[in-house]
Amino acid sequence: MNEISYAQSSLAEEDVPGTATERVIAEVWTEVLNLDEVGRHDNFFDLGGHSVLATQAVARLCVALGRHLPERALFDWPTVATLASALPGYPVAEQDARITRR
Repeated sequence: MNEISYAQSSLAEEDVPGTATERVIAEVWTEVLNLDEVGRHDNFFDLGGHSVLATQAVARLCVALGRHLPERALFDWPTVATLASALPGYPVAEQDARITRR
């Protein structure tokens, strides 16, 4: 992922993603939605997201955040801030879940 620089952001100060988790979520959304930046209170679906893009975003977030998120996570928590605050409720992904052959 390319880290977004908020130093010259057009976002209002209160809308800049404030935590590392919020920044990761915003980065994933900018990639999936093909946007320059995403604020912490922006709604995924208001930004042009739909069910197929939500599935892509959740898959990327699972990898980036190391959490098992259900596909409906963005429907339940559609803003960067609400999704970030909900993450502790989702299980942590195992770091080394490789398939072994017998």
